[in-house]
Amino acid sequence: DAGRASERERAAMSARAAHAGELLLAVGLLAIGAFILFETHTIAETTSYSGVGPRLFPYLIGFGLAACGAVLAWQALTGGWRKLPIDDNHAMPDWRAFGIISAGVLLQIVVIGWAGFILASAVMFVLIARGYGSRRLLRDALIALVLTTAVFVLFTKALGLNLPAGPFGALF
Repeated sequence: DAGRASERERAAMSARAAHAGELLLAVGLLAIGAFILFETHTIAETTSYSGVGPRLFPYLIGFGLAACGAVLAWQALTGGWRKLPIDDNHAMPDWRAFGIISAGVLLQIVVIGWAGFILASAVMFVLIARGYGSRRLLRDALIALVLTTAVFVLFTKALGLNLPAGPFGALF
């Protein structure tokens, strides 16, 4: 009985620590969303012919992050996040995947100025796909180029935003 009791106590302590980590992450997400919402108000309001100003997307992103943080905080406070996978494959973080995905994001930040939005974002897409386990480099690169080109054209032509063009600037 003493062995079972101490085992239950360790499990309860582990669950409390997990819920505290979940709550900390949720509050962090909520704080980031609130910060984005607060700072978006400082963006100069201009309207275009479509009536959409530069505040729309930051407001949507800030609200989405804050809403996700609030839901996750509520779940953490009422027993922990729901429907988490419980198996040995998810017990330890995959640091290699984390490193590849982080490298993709950081590389995009570093090279976007001279490589342009299309190339920098395509490289980021390919590295993130690799981090999630994709082994099809050519397919990922083609999908990345199509998607990033479409986003570039949409943002620069339809919304009138200036994204770094890089070597493809003459094409658009």
